[in-house]
Amino acid sequence: MRCIQVVGYHRNLEMTEIPIPIPTDPYDVVIKIGGAGVCRTALHILEGQWAEKSRVQLPYTIGHENAGWVYAIGSAVTNVQRATR
Repeated sequence: MRCIQVVGYHRNLEMTEIPIPIPTDPYDVVIKIGGAGVCRTALHILEGQWAEKSRVQLPYTIGHENAGWVYAIGSAVTNVQRATR
């Protein structure tokens, strides 16, 4: 799947291919992202302002304000179902 990552402080973001996540815990839910917002926190990370404080490991995938569909669920998940589209 494609994602946008911080690969180095004060560098341009890069589109990267990473493996599609799979549930590894019985309570995992994997969401297929339809849209993701970028907040100021992600920009602070990109600019290196929080490098010492947050200890973010690079590369770092940005976009935690997401909307999407349930793609996969763990064996113990009962309150959501996989999307049919």
